[in-house]
Amino acid sequence: MSKTGIKKSSYQRKQAPGFLEQLGVKYYRYLAEKSGTINIQNISIDDLPPDISLQTLARNITGFAMVIAFSIGALTTFVTIWLEWTYQSTMATIPYYFLYGTVLIIMLLIEMAVLFWLGIKTVYSLACLTGHNHATEGSCLPGDDAVPNILARAALEVPDPVIHYLGIDPLKHLSKSKLFLVAFFYKAKVILSSMLVKFLFIRLFGKGEIRNAFSWVAIPITGIWDAFTLYKVAREARLRLFGNKLAAFISNDILTEAFIEHLSPKAREGSVRAIATMMVLAQNYHPNMLILLVRLCDTFEISDDSEYDNWEDFLQLLSEVSTEERYFLLDLLSISAAFDGHLSRLERYHLPEAFKELTDVYMQRSEKLTDLLLNGQLHAAKELCFLDFKPG
Repeated sequence: MSKTGIKKSSYQRKQAPGFLEQLGVKYYRYLAEKSGTINIQNISIDDLPPDISLQTLARNITGFAMVIAFSIGALTTFVTIWLEWTYQSTMATIPYYFLYGTVLIIMLLIEMAVLFWLGIKTVYSLACLTGHNHATEGSCLPGDDAVPNILARAALEVPDPVIHYLGIDPLKHLSKSKLFLVAFFYKAKVILSSMLVKFLFIRLFGKGEIRNAFSWVAIPITGIWDAFTLYKVAREARLRLFGNKLAAFISNDILTEAFIEHLSPKAREGSVRAIATMMVLAQNYHPNMLILLVRLCDTFEISDDSEYDNWEDFLQLLSEVSTEERYFLLDLLSISAAFDGHLSRLERYHLPEAFKELTDVYMQRSEKLTDLLLNGQLHAAKELCFLDFKPG
């Protein structure tokens, strides 16, 4: 039993790491071992370079990765289109399609392998930049959710796993059909975008032989999409790294023993409810929120026999604590809403119910913190992560 009264086993990952995640973690650890950083511990935010330096270096890392991603996407697509133009009219049907299919598969494997390598290299470079490049166990979340895991999932665009913790269910308001549609359209996006552009060009510019010429449009589209994918990977990795550091800052530097002494049991319970309800309204298992939640549960004595993710219960609790503690909980609520880098429709709808007369102030704070996290301004984001007993 931990000092919080929460059993370590209460944090359970529903799915074991998949093949791609395991492969990504192994390569990440290989990079850490190769560079000699595998056992280096975190450094504090104050010891990192200023935001302008962090932003410049992060943009350089991301820009370089995007150029390579564009090149590999365009090159592999060019090979298949060149093959189509060169041999379709000169070879028999069966041999041609066998050759075309073989080359298509080989090019796809090359493209995926390069993007895999590039994604892991990019997130590891960003981890080094933020001083969070170690690969030690227990450095992030319990079990199979150490730093390399959450970064490998970001690099490979693998969905975050379902976590069983304190009975929290972020997906309870999300229908299975919607989840299926999101997954389907994600897988089909490159093909659909290429087909749509070619269809528009064909409709606009002619018939017959000229239609075949527009198959070349797939080259820049694939390159642009691969570059955009690496951009999203880098942005998500940076968000996860920054979230980890800010969660550590809040739990270690703000929630000191002297600070905690001023909180009633209700306020401590409310701090857990604030994060849990934001996970439900955000409708995801983003590791930034989980990190913050786990760290708070390691700080406060919270039992695991209650339903912490009920929004109505949290609103009721806000009316039961003192005015000063209410301001503390609203601070934490506004911070946790921004921690996944996005304010969902449900969050925008329900947050004013808690913020009430301070809605404008706290919503602006959440939106600004979200922008700072996404734009790589870690020091500025830290300044917005204060928790006190004052409004706003």
